[in-house]
Amino acid sequence: MKIFVLILIILSGCSSLPKPRTDKLSILQGLTNPKEVEFSILAPKEKTLRFELRSAEGEIIAPEEIKVVGRDFSAYSLHKMVFLRNPAKDYNIYVFENERVIDQRLIGRGQNKEERLRVAVVSCSNDFFAKHYPIWDVLAAKNPEYLLMIGDNVYADRTRAGEKMSVTPESLWKRYTDTRLTLPIYYMEKLIPTHATWDDHDYGAQDGGEKFEYKKDVLDIFEAFFAQDMSSEDWVEGFGNGGRLTLGDFNLYFLDARSFRADNPDGRHLGMDQEQWLSLKLQEEVQPSFIIKGDQFFGGYHQFESFEGKHPADFTNFVGKLKSTKTPFIFLSGDRHMSEIMQFPRGLFERPSFEITSSPIHSSLYPGNIKQRVNPWRVVAEDEHMNFTIIDNLAKDNHWFLDVEAVGEHGQIFYRRELAVYIKDLQNNLNEVRKRRHGKRRYNRRSKSRRR
Repeated sequence: MKIFVLILIILSGCSSLPKPRTDKLSILQGLTNPKEVEFSILAPKEKTLRFELRSAEGEIIAPEEIKVVGRDFSAYSLHKMVFLRNPAKDYNIYVFENERVIDQRLIGRGQNKEERLRVAVVSCSNDFFAKHYPIWDVLAAKNPEYLLMIGDNVYADRTRAGEKMSVTPESLWKRYTDTRLTLPIYYMEKLIPTHATWDDHDYGAQDGGEKFEYKKDVLDIFEAFFAQDMSSEDWVEGFGNGGRLTLGDFNLYFLDARSFRADNPDGRHLGMDQEQWLSLKLQEEVQPSFIIKGDQFFGGYHQFESFEGKHPADFTNFVGKLKSTKTPFIFLSGDRHMSEIMQFPRGLFERPSFEITSSPIHSSLYPGNIKQRVNPWRVVAEDEHMNFTIIDNLAKDNHWFLDVEAVGEHGQIFYRRELAVYIKDLQNNLNEVRKRRHGKRRYNRRSKSRRR
C-alpha cells in the first residue's frame, strides 16, 4: 500500500511526455565575460548553418572559433562557437540556412558591475515534468545575470517515461538530446549566460562514482552540450568537468563530485588531485567564493548522498583544510528535492559560513521531508513546491552580502534571507585583485589542453 501511494504521489507531479520543439533551434549561451561569449547550438545534422552576432548599430561579428560535434547514429549535431564582442552593446545571435534567417535571439550581457552579481541556481530539471515548465518563464523574469545549473540537469539514466535504464554512450547522447529539445531554457527569446556541473543523473549512473564505465564518454557528451569548454578567459580548468569561473569580484568553484568519488566510505569524495587543486586555488585567490557541487556538503543528518554522509573521514579533513584558508566562501548544492539554507557556528570556519541548497526546479517532491529529518544547521527550508534560488551578491566594505530567495513556479517567495560574511581586509584584497586583472593582457585566443 505504501508503495502504491508513493507511485501516485510521483505520478501526480508528472504530465504527458513533452514534445520536442521544432519551431526554433536549441540554443545555450554559455560562458560569458566582458569580451567573449560562447554558445552551444543543437540542430538537425542535415542543415548547413551560418552564425553571426549583430548589434543594434549594424555591427556584424563572425565567430572567432567554431566546431561541430556529433555522433554517426544521431540526427543532431552541436555547433559550438566563441565570439568576441563589445560588452557595452546589445547583440542578437542570428542563425542562417541558405542565407535565410531561421532563428534569432537576444544574448544576455552577463555581469554588469564587478562588485555585484545576480545569479539563479537550479538543479533537478527532470524533462518528464513538463507541466511545470512555465517555472522557467518565472526565472527569466527575475533577470539573473548568470544561471548556474548545478546537477541533475539531464536525467540521462532514465527513459523519457521516467524508468531506470541501462545506459550506453549512445543512450546518454540521446537523453542529452531529448532534454535540449524540450526544456524552455534553450528556447528563451533572451538568452541567459549559463554554467553547469553535474550530479549522478547527468553523469549517467545513480549514486555513481569513479568506477562508472562510461565516465570518459559522458564527459565528452557533457562538454558538447554545454558551452564552457572553449573559452580561455575567466575559466580555469580543474579536474573532470570542474574548474573555477571568475565573475568580477567573485570566484565560483565547480567541483566534479562524481568522476573521482570512491565507493568505499573510507575513501575520497573529490579525489586527492581535485581537493589539492581547490585548496591551492583558495590560498591563491582571496575573492568571495562559491564552492559548488551537485549533492550536499553537510548532509550527515539524512541517509541520502552528501559529502559528510558518504565519506565522513574525508569530509572531516576537508573541513579542516578550509578552516585554514582566509578566503571567504559559501557552499552551494542541489540534489535534495528540497531547498534550504544552513548556517554553521562561527567556530567551525572561524567566520560566518553557510550552505545554500536549491532543488528541484521540476522533478519529484517529497513533502514532509523537512519535519522527518531535523537538520541541526538549518535556518529555513522548502520541500512542498517546485522552486529555484536567486542570490544577489555584493562585495563591499570587507563584507560579502547575499540576498537569497527561494522562488516558486507562480512567482511566490517561499523564504528570503539576508546573509553576510565578514573577512578582515577583504576590500583591500579586492582592490589588489582588480588591479592585477586590469593590468594583465587579456583576450588572446589560445588552444586548450584536454581536461584531466
